[in-house]
Amino acid sequence: MASQSQQKTVLITGCSSGIGEALAREFQARGYHVIATARKIEKISHLQKAGMTTLSLDVTKPESVMAAKVEVERISDGKLDVLVNNAGILTRGALADVSSEHIYSIFNTNVFGLMAVVSTLLPLLIAAKGTIVNISSASSVTPFPFKGPYAMTKAALNSYARTLAIELSPFDVRVLTCPSGYVQSKLEANGTDQVPENSLYKAMAGRMELGVPEKQMDGAEYAKLVVAEVQKGRGWSLGPWRFGAMREWLWVGTGASKGYWASMMGEAVLQQGFKDLINWDEITRIIRKDKDL
Repeated sequence: MASQSQQKTVLITGCSSGIGEALAREFQARGYHVIATARKIEKISHLQKAGMTTLSLDVTKPESVMAAKVEVERISDGKLDVLVNNAGILTRGALADVSSEHIYSIFNTNVFGLMAVVSTLLPLLIAAKGTIVNISSASSVTPFPFKGPYAMTKAALNSYARTLAIELSPFDVRVLTCPSGYVQSKLEANGTDQVPENSLYKAMAGRMELGVPEKQMDGAEYAKLVVAEVQKGRGWSLGPWRFGAMREWLWVGTGASKGYWASMMGEAVLQQGFKDLINWDEITRIIRKDKDL
């Protein structure tokens, strides 16, 4: 095993379960010094027992982000090889119902908090010529009713990551964005339906978890694919093309590749495909019946 000074260090946000925990375990299995974080540190005590460093990190609180940076700098000799932005929240609801306060709360975690973490830890990433991994969602490019606010945050993340990759290239910091399909996690289970009393979609309260397949990619399998991509390194280049190197985009998870190819086929085909997937005709019937239309 590599010595502490030789070990590469990875910090992962949102490690209490699901994708974050699976990534932490996979990086550790490949010899990384893992710094696992979560808002409530007691939620990741099992990872500390597994030999990982654990930190409390609330990405929406600047003081928490700065405290994490100071601690990471201390324990990693001023370098961070990999930052994985995984922390995120999901709520379900119609765009016609969502309040500006609610939208802000989702963006605050999924986008603004992520950006704050990147900016704060950037000196450590530059020192290591490191890699930033952003866990996005296939919903960022596909229309998915009642997940609009979440999808909007992931679309914003995609745009942020695309520009960030160019801006950080002079410093040899690479960016990998992972628009993910369905992966076994608590994201959907922890999601809530936001349906106010006067909603046009009142009949859909408690029924907004649509299109979730019975079989979803195992978290450990997902983590293996992502970490393997990170470890590919820089490869070699010919003009704008790179060979044997880490990609900038990795579509992974159940349904992710289908979403990607569907997005290439035009908006009409894309929308009809998702309407068919979730039986939108039946949902329309339920909504119209409830409103006597």
